Amino acid sequence: MDKRKLEIPIWKKLLLSVEEAAAYAGIGENKIRYYIKENKHADFILWIGSHAKIKRPQFEKFISELSYI
Repeated sequence: MDKRKLEIPIWKKLLLSVEEAAAYAGIGENKIRYYIKENKHADFILWIGSHAKIKRPQFEKFISELSYI
């Protein structure tokens, strides 16, 4: 199967990597990692082993409720 057919646009993905979340939100990867570190049990994080994935809908809500970054 052609890998290009499996590519899903970032705005349709349910889970994002730190890099994708940073690009999607327009903020730096270090800031995303900071929020993960400071909010380890937040509902926008899905832990897969020791790796964090970002749940896009919950992350959007989290970001929209912030007053500053």
